Amino acid sequence: MRAGLFPGQGVRTATVLEALGRAGDVLGEAGDILGYDLLRRVEVAGRGSRRGLPTAVAQPAIYVASVAAHRQAPWDFDVLAGHSLGEYAALTAAGAMSFADGLRCVAARGEAMSACCKAAGGGMAGVIGLSLDEVEELAAEAGVIVANDNAPDQVAVAGDDAGLERIAELARRAGARTVLLGVEGPMHSPVMADAATALAAVLDRIELHEPRPPVVSNVTARPYAGAAEIKDLLVAQVTARVRWRESIRWMWDQGVRDFVDLGPGKVVGPLAQRSIADKVGADAG
Repeated sequence: MRAGLFPGQGVRTATVLEALGRAGDVLGEAGDILGYDLLRRVEVAGRGSRRGLPTAVAQPAIYVASVAAHRQAPWDFDVLAGHSLGEYAALTAAGAMSFADGLRCVAARGEAMSACCKAAGGGMAGVIGLSLDEVEELAAEAGVIVANDNAPDQVAVAGDDAGLERIAELARRAGARTVLLGVEGPMHSPVMADAATALAAVLDRIELHEPRPPVVSNVTARPYAGAAEIKDLLVAQVTARVRWRESIRWMWDQGVRDFVDLGPGKVVGPLAQRSIADKVGADAG
């Protein structure tokens, strides 16, 4: 079985630009929907930026590049999944929402999340070299939130600057390290509550369908049971933990053996391989 995987926001500007350059008609369609030249906006926003693309630009740009990659892929997929923002591309690829509606959702989501980030401050950091349980203990002590369970040894946390400095110190003491992520603020944390409310209003206005093939939700690490779940889970996803490692392991247990990166960059595929390394080894044995 084959899974198609779509990346979230953590993609370098140059990689996004390269992918949009290959997006063809999808990029032109996006311009008609958005009312502006998306490629040009990415070029301008990326100049001199050390933290990656601003959220309000990154989200529609990566979504468009990801949908284009799926349309150009030479394979069929048995299941789809996307990391945070990538879940919208997965749902579009599965026919659960139209390209236009998905683009409107991610544009509104990006604007609303950016506003929350600017109001709250803070950011995100990846903790490398500790398990989820270990990071949860350190996060509680530091006063930050576990935001992304990405792989067995890579967990992202979100919080204010003091909390991120504190967990960096605690991680060093535990023999691990942290890396500040190039995002505007503490994604997938309670700080994003207003963005969840804004997104809910947009989702109320679009038509949703049962995903085919199935799409694995970040919130539950299981496929959507049907169209009725999509709105509630996408709204919850804004403030909830991204359960990527669990999602990948569930897909493996269902028989998926081929995990394909779709969209700009090669980010989520390597995370998938690390998440199932013990299972691959066991099968080989």
